[in-house]
Amino acid sequence: MMEGTMEERKQIGTIEGIRGTLKEAFDMLPSSCYNVRRLKIEDKKSQFYKRSDNQLANEHFDKGNDFMERDDYKNAIKQFKSAIKIENGFVYAIDHLAISYRRLENYKSAIKYYKKSLEIFPEGDVALLNIAVSYSFVEDDNNSIKSYKQLKFLYPDNPEGYFGLAKMLFVTEDYENALDNLFIAHRIYVDTNSDYAMDSEKLMGIMISKLTELNKTDLIEKKAKEHNITIEN
Repeated sequence: MMEGTMEERKQIGTIEGIRGTLKEAFDMLPSSCYNVRRLKIEDKKSQFYKRSDNQLANEHFDKGNDFMERDDYKNAIKQFKSAIKIENGFVYAIDHLAISYRRLENYKSAIKYYKKSLEIFPEGDVALLNIAVSYSFVEDDNNSIKSYKQLKFLYPDNPEGYFGLAKMLFVTEDYENALDNLFIAHRIYVDTNSDYAMDSEKLMGIMISKLTELNKTDLIEKKAKEHNITIEN
């Protein structure tokens, strides 16, 4: 505080200055403090991950979900678009619209609507995960990696960010970081008794086989030791 200018010290000494300083400090915290970041995200989730206040928009949304359950994605798309036309910021409907396009393998349109969702709710885990997957399908590795990294940063307890990032880093031959992320994902899956632990084990086997071919067994052993993972021969 003593290093600040006299003007700054006077400002901080006022009620308005104190409020401003606290707000600035709080706004900076989410980038470095997970607990505060998590609270802010959960608060935003309650704002955006919900049904519409417009009943007609909800009716179209529900019809769209019914079509989705029957794998009728073309009609689901029509209903979700109708819901969004009524409420432009209906994140649930936008996400489900994007998912419908993704299941039709129309990844360009899926990405378009995931982007729209993230413009409204940048921390949305549904859109972040699915846009990362969609980018990988169109071989846009850089944007896929970027999205997985953001998912991992915002949701460090969610193994999907680590697992997806591990796959993409492996594809781009960043083997060391791929192993780091895979081992973290696997540990979370195991600790939470998730069925997806089988998927991480399968990917682990693929990576180990490839790295063994490349004479990189030392890297496998090093990373396994760092993450306390037992590699069965």
